[in-house]
Parts: sequence; structure tokens; C-alpha cells
Amino acid sequence: MAEASSEGGSISVLPAPSIQLARSLATTSVEDLSSMTPYQLFQKQMESGSTEAALDAMKRLSVVAITMGQDEVKSEMIPYLTTMVTQSPSASGGPTASSGVASIPPPTDELLLLLGQELKLVAQFYLGAGDKKYAVEDFLPILERLAAVEETVVRDQAVVVFAELAKSAVAAQASIWMALIKRLVNADWFTPKVSAAGILPHLFAIVTDKKNGANAPANGPQHSAALELLALYKELCTDETPMVRRAAAQHLGHVLAQSGWIYRDDGLAVATLTRLCHDEQDSVRRLAVVALADASTLYAEQNPQWTAQHWLPLLKEASTDLSWRVRHNLAKNFSSVADNIGVNKDRRLTSEQGLVMACFVTVLTDVEAEVRAAAVAHLARMVAWGGQSHFTTHLQPLLPALADDVVMEVRSKCALALMDAAHGGALEDAIILQSFGPLLEAFLQDEFHEVQLQVLTNLHKIAHLLQGLGGVVSTLLQMSKATNWRVRQAVAQLLPHLAEARGMDFFTQVLLEPAWLTLLLDPVASVRKAIMEGMPLLVKVAGDDWIMQNLMPHHVKIYSQTSSSYLMRITLLQGYILASKTASGPLLQEVVSLVVKALTQDKVANVRLVAARGLCDMIQIETMDSALVQGQIKPAISKTLEQEEDDDVRQSCQDSLDLIK
Repeated sequence: MAEASSEGGSISVLPAPSIQLARSLATTSVEDLSSMTPYQLFQKQMESGSTEAALDAMKRLSVVAITMGQDEVKSEMIPYLTTMVTQSPSASGGPTASSGVASIPPPTDELLLLLGQELKLVAQFYLGAGDKKYAVEDFLPILERLAAVEETVVRDQAVVVFAELAKSAVAAQASIWMALIKRLVNADWFTPKVSAAGILPHLFAIVTDKKNGANAPANGPQHSAALELLALYKELCTDETPMVRRAAAQHLGHVLAQSGWIYRDDGLAVATLTRLCHDEQDSVRRLAVVALADASTLYAEQNPQWTAQHWLPLLKEASTDLSWRVRHNLAKNFSSVADNIGVNKDRRLTSEQGLVMACFVTVLTDVEAEVRAAAVAHLARMVAWGGQSHFTTHLQPLLPALADDVVMEVRSKCALALMDAAHGGALEDAIILQSFGPLLEAFLQDEFHEVQLQVLTNLHKIAHLLQGLGGVVSTLLQMSKATNWRVRQAVAQLLPHLAEARGMDFFTQVLLEPAWLTLLLDPVASVRKAIMEGMPLLVKVAGDDWIMQNLMPHHVKIYSQTSSSYLMRITLLQGYILASKTASGPLLQEVVSLVVKALTQDKVANVRLVAARGLCDMIQIETMDSALVQGQIKPAISKTLEQEEDDDVRQSCQDSLDLIK
């Protein structure tokens, strides 16, 4: 059996037969083997004493579960796995109350990790029927044990499965989940507490019956349960163990988002968050800062003055924290933090808006390059956040220094951010031309291709401004001869946009021969292809007459002169096939003739195949002239079918005929 599936679709793919399976069954007779069920085979491997065989068996757990069915999974597999993970290492060789598990060696971390991964698939199958007797809580003892192990990846996987199971839980099961989270939070060792911090945010949907805290009715049982969850989380945030506080800080933002505005004064959103942001461990502070980014915009939407009073001071302190890791984490999430503080939503909070921008300037000018690079990636979003007035006041004076930063990564991200900001719509064209023009020209002349490409690959977004960026256009012409082929490819993609921005006279006099035709003959296929992929836009901008008079003769000449290079012919054909979508009249007739000629006369099967597929695409164009289809395309395809020896070409021709009929 290569694949097993449930009614809801494919669940798991059975791994190929392995040497570990053969070795674990070496002492089993053929008669016994033939009578074994998949579950018995699974048990045999698990109890073989071989770590490799146990791992091999665990990879098949979800498939074995599907072959057993929900009833047997509930009565046999789940108790077996529960006993396996909860047994003590010292008792592994002694007798146990559960039959069939006495000889299982203590599970390794790798085996527990596989169990966590497979358990997610088993749960999908087990709960998929929707029968109430197959409940989520059947898996909780196993996961509770996984959530308490020392190995971090195992605990993390357990939290992932907990989160999935919480989606299927209902309010009637709230007491079971509450008892579970209390045991984890009140455990003696730190590992269950760390897992509890990741699990707890998902429980709000259960205890409030799929509603977040903002919608839970006050003073009801749901409200009391939510308050109890918040109290438990505050215990984690104030735990004496740094690892627990670190985990609590990591998930605090999600707790705030789930609990909602109604619990803002409970202490978690202000006092506890402030305490974590002031923690003596910078590893805690760096995660607490991110809580501001994860808390959602709900608080700012309710009352931006409240967020300005309680959260804005935390942002200010984090931007000047003595630990560069704290500043770095803030910089990586700055725009999200600013959105959640949300003072830009209230015009009365002008000074608070200025303070947010001042904090952004602080991280933009940080002494650590990693902080500057992370912050500058948010430049475009902060321009949109603050608008043109804050841009000209706070950010515009910094741009020359950022564009000339000694670190390449800062310059590269700055180049991309400027392109996104110019395209974002928050700035007037005059400001963009004045502020960005010289910087873009400098980026295009940067010694690193990564910086150049950030501008080149995004310059089409502001093609309407190229008329006022004369220095940038001049630099582009020089870059058409760059040694790096990716740079030449990016220039090739921009040429039709330059024609649209500067007009066809400029294209004919300045770009046609030095750039377009030169790059069309480039030794790198990707560059040549980039040129011809611009044909649809060029046809739209230039018009059919200009293409036929000024460009097509050059292309036909190149096509005829490259009889020894079928790749060039393919490139030209692909470009004109794309151009047929925007072409009409005489130009469309010339394109059809060119493709038909390639199909019927070219000696290379690859070229004929491109032509055949191209005609198939052209037939499906809504504006295609039926006279061209019946008069030129159909006869050519029929003739080719009679003579063609290549199967792929014949198939493409047949597909085209089927479309015509």
C-alpha cells in the first residue's frame, strides 16, 4: 500500500519498505507474519529493541491508524502510546499493567519528535468523522508528557499539535483544558511551564466558546474562565526562571490579541508587559518588545490615546536599550509596533506621532549595522504610516546617509524601500523626483550588483516618473553593457517601460540599436528572453505600424541570419507569440505568417514545437481573426500533421485542430 487516505482526503504516504522493517521481523516465521495486522507489525517493530526499527515504525503511525479505524485507535493505539510516553526509564524492563508495552525501551527524543509529528495526522483522521465519542481529550495525556520533555524541538511540536487540537475543541471541554493548563503552569520543573506559555493563547477560543475576549460577556462563566487564564499567564510572566519568562514574553502578544480590549486593565497589557520590557535579561526584553507587534491593532482602534499612554513609552525605551539585540528585534518589527500603537489614527496626537518617528530615526541611525539594516526594511511602511509631512521632517534628511552606508545590506534594503515608498502613493511625484532621483542614480552605480538589482527590478513600478529621471535613464544605457547578466536582464525588462515613459522618438534614437538589438543578441538566453517578453507592452505603446516599419525588419533579419542557432529563432518566435495578444491588423497577419513558416519549414523539431504550441495559444485569443485561423493556421496545421514525424509536435498540432473544430 503506497498511500492511505481517509474520507476527507489523503492523510499520509506510507514510506517505502525498509531494511529496518526486515531486520525487526527476522525472527518471525512466515506463518506468523502473514497473519499479522498492520498494528501488530507496528508493535513488533516498537518492541524489537532497535532504535532504528522503532523510528521506522513511528513514521508509519498515521497510516497504521487509518487501517485500524477510529474504534481500534481509541481502544488500542492511544492507550499503547500513552503508556509508552509516560513510562519511567527505570521501569522499561520490568512488568507493567498494560499488555504489550513491557518490552518497549524508553523512547528517545527523536522518537518522541516523530510521535508528535505523526500524532497531528492521527488526530486529523480520528476527529474527522465528527463523532462525539472520538474526543480531543483522548490525546491530551500523550501531549502533556511531550510538553514536559527536556528536548526543545519535541516540546515545540507538542505545542503545535495542542494548537491544532484546540481548533476542534468545544466549550464543553473547557474544564479539561483548564485542568491541563493548570498542571503545566504549576509544575515543579520549567519545561512544562515553557510549553504552557505557547498553549495558553489558544485556549481563549475554547473557554469563551470561539469568541475572543473582547466579545466575551462580562461577569459570566466565560468571563471568569478568561480571567483565570490571564492570571495563570501572569504567573508565567513573573516566574523566577528566565527560560519561562522568555517563553511568556514570546507569546504575550498573542495572549493580548486573544484576550482583547475588555481585559486591558487586568494588568497583563500594562503592568506585566512593562515588567517584561524592563527585565534584567535582554533575552526576555527582546521578546517582550515583539509583543507590541503581535498584540493586534484592536487596542489602537478602541482608544489610541490609551496605547500612547501605556505602550509608547515602552517603544521609546526599547529604541535606546543598551542591548543591541533588543534594538534589533524592535527594528525587525517596527512598522507593526507602530501600527498597533496607532497614534497616526488620531490627528490630535501629533506630538506622539513625532515621537514614534523619532524612535524610528533612532534605530535607522543605530551604531550596529544589523539594526540599521532591519530598520530600513520598514522605511516604506513608515512613510505610509506617517505620510508626507513626517517623511519630509524626519526621514528625508536621513536618506543620503543610508544610501551611502558602508554596509552593503543597508544600501540594498534602502534601495528596495525607496522603490516601494515611491510606489506606495503616500508621496507626491515632485517629492519623489527631488528626494529619490539622485539616490537611485547612486544605487545604479553601486559596486554591488545586489544593490543595483533592487532598483532595476522595481523601477517599472514608477515608470511614469522616468521622464523626470534623466540621470537614471542615462545610467541604464550604460548598464546594458554590464558584465553581470542579471543586470543586463533587468535592463532588458525595463526597455518597454522606458518607451512608454519617454516616447517612441526617444526609444528609436537612443534605445533601439544600443540597447534593444544589442541585448537581443546577448550570449545569455535569459537576457534575450527578457527582451522579447517585453513585446506585448512595446506593441501596445508603439502601435502596429511602428513595429512593422522599425522593429520587425531587424527581427526578421536576425531570424534569417541565425540559421545555425535554433535557440535565437525560438526566442524570437516566443516574443511574437506573446505580442499577438496585443497586435491587430497587418501586424497580426505578419506574426501569424512568421509562426506558420516556422511550423512548416523549420528543420529543427524544437522550433516547430514552439510554433505549434504558439498557434494553439493564438487560436484561443478572443480577438483573433477567424479568417486568419481558417485561411492560414488550420491549413498549415493540417499539412504538418500529415508530414510531421515528431510526436510532441503532432500532439500540439492535434490540440490546435481540436480547438478550431
